[in-house]
Amino acid sequence: MKLVDLAKRATQILQDAGEKGINNIELAEKLQMPRRRVYDIVAILQAAGLVEAKREKGGTRLFWSTLPVIEPSSAPPSDSKAIEKQKAAVSKLEKENAELKEKIKRLREDLSKGVPKKTSAKQMFDSSEIAVRAAKSLKITEVVSSGIEVIIKANGKGIIVEPSSKEK
Repeated sequence: MKLVDLAKRATQILQDAGEKGINNIELAEKLQMPRRRVYDIVAILQAAGLVEAKREKGGTRLFWSTLPVIEPSSAPPSDSKAIEKQKAAVSKLEKENAELKEKIKRLREDLSKGVPKKTSAKQMFDSSEIAVRAAKSLKITEVVSSGIEVIIKANGKGIIVEPSSKEK
């Protein structure tokens, strides 16, 4: 028998036992199950606050606890305008969320198409000429040459350096 079915039968037996309760050994006998299975059920019911247990000679007496009644809060009736504002705000956030999810999806697709290898290490090219360009929407903003070194600045990260395919 499944533990769920055992728990249902155990709760019914515990409720029927009333104020006098039932011994855990008696409960195991009534369920015709080993005590270890009954201990599992009782532990879960105790954790949920549905069963109280008191140690006694020859086992543990189990008592069914009634659920506490939760009183409805005494909150004032809601203002329909405030509810409409909240609904509009939720709708706006859901729309923004959908747009952001779509943007993430497009960016992931772009990434899966192949992202150039990012490196910041020194690189030596077997070429006398190289091509430098800014990635996608970036622009090269400054080029400074000392005759030995060229400093190239862009308006963001993403400068691409490639050996030139043209050889003179």
